[in-house]
Amino acid sequence: MENRKAPVSEGVEQKVKDQDNLWNLPNDILDQILSLLPLKEAVATSVLSSKWRYVWTSCLVLDFDFEKNMKPLTHCSHYQDQDFEDKECWRYVNWVDSVVKMHTGPTIEKFRVCFPLDLSFTPFIDRWVQFALKKWVQDLVLDFSAQSHKLLHLGNGFSKASGFSKFRALKNLSLNSIGVTRGDIGFVLSTCPCLEKLKVSNCRNLTSVTIVGSHFALKLKSLAIECWHSMDSIEILDANIVSFSYSGNPLKLVLSNVPLLVVVSISERDNILTDDYRGLIFNQLSGCLSQLHTLGLDLNGMVDMEVFSVQTLPNIKHLELEVLGEDILILEQINCFMKACSYLEKLVLKMQFIFPEVNLKEASNTCSHHHLEVVEIVGYRGRQSAVKILMLLMETAVSLKKVVINPVRQLIRGESVDESDEVVEEEEARRHALHELRREVPAAIIFGCL
Repeated sequence: MENRKAPVSEGVEQKVKDQDNLWNLPNDILDQILSLLPLKEAVATSVLSSKWRYVWTSCLVLDFDFEKNMKPLTHCSHYQDQDFEDKECWRYVNWVDSVVKMHTGPTIEKFRVCFPLDLSFTPFIDRWVQFALKKWVQDLVLDFSAQSHKLLHLGNGFSKASGFSKFRALKNLSLNSIGVTRGDIGFVLSTCPCLEKLKVSNCRNLTSVTIVGSHFALKLKSLAIECWHSMDSIEILDANIVSFSYSGNPLKLVLSNVPLLVVVSISERDNILTDDYRGLIFNQLSGCLSQLHTLGLDLNGMVDMEVFSVQTLPNIKHLELEVLGEDILILEQINCFMKACSYLEKLVLKMQFIFPEVNLKEASNTCSHHHLEVVEIVGYRGRQSAVKILMLLMETAVSLKKVVINPVRQLIRGESVDESDEVVEEEEARRHALHELRREVPAAIIFGCL
């Protein structure tokens, strides 16, 4: 009888031993473990034991994620009520405030605030940013874009109010729906010597951006600008930038002496292509197109328009195109890009479907492509146009090794959808891909559906 109980006893002892090993891990290891958890879950570890009660207070990542922690509440029927909305804002602010006040660690790696707050909360936001400054934050995300029916913005003077001059450790900075100006961006670049990535989204006071590498000891490698209003210009001169993306209306774009630039993405915010937009792509980028390895373009809005010619892109290895599935000329346009990018290895098509099915015009003068190995279709919905596009690519890409189907689509600006309907459509598209589309793909080609 004693022998039968021994394994149980040994199992309990081993479990206790494992727990002791976990409790006795060095604090820096515990900090790393908690940094992998959502912030609310990291705080919840305080109930595990007396040793863990304050471990979370030195967490390296403070991500106050609106989507994970607050979004379910904003979809309830009472959200349109102003009193309810104000109450939720204060609940969010108090949550951030309490964590910031209790944090005891000497540094943080990331600080992210994501919630639609307006100018009245500026004192709190300034205090949070000052906190991040003192903790030598490396990755700072301030996102005040509205996920609800409102769109709120901070006012001017953000750099002065938040003391950007102390961001000596900052490597990544992302600003969304903040009242920054051209002068603020210049001030950031001049006082953040370690800054490598800068993203600015929906900042309506920003009318132009000028980056001159010779003026600052810049380490900036990546610049992304999303503009929901009209900007005048973006100029990048004598800089070692590697990646640049712009989403917005046509503007004056100057890229001069940017020898390391190899990744560019250009898209139209309102999905209506114009001659000015084509000029932005193929005229204003002409000086650096030949050196690019990765190119992303938005071809939405081309329905019933002519196919525009594409100049030779000899070094493109990765191409991403946003396309309308109902564009009658889309097969011909994709064929043009295939010819222009003769060394292309991966093609990603991000598809939108707005109108009823149409009969696509067949591509003319197709030829074999010898380097394309991976094709990914994003936003797949089982439409015949998507099937025809894939057939064209399998016919011309003689080295094709893998096809990936992703039914999750990206929403067009201003588009509202019922999330439950979207989930149903995604699942139907996934079933169609696995049972119908897969039959069209040769066995020698790997087929994957996300």
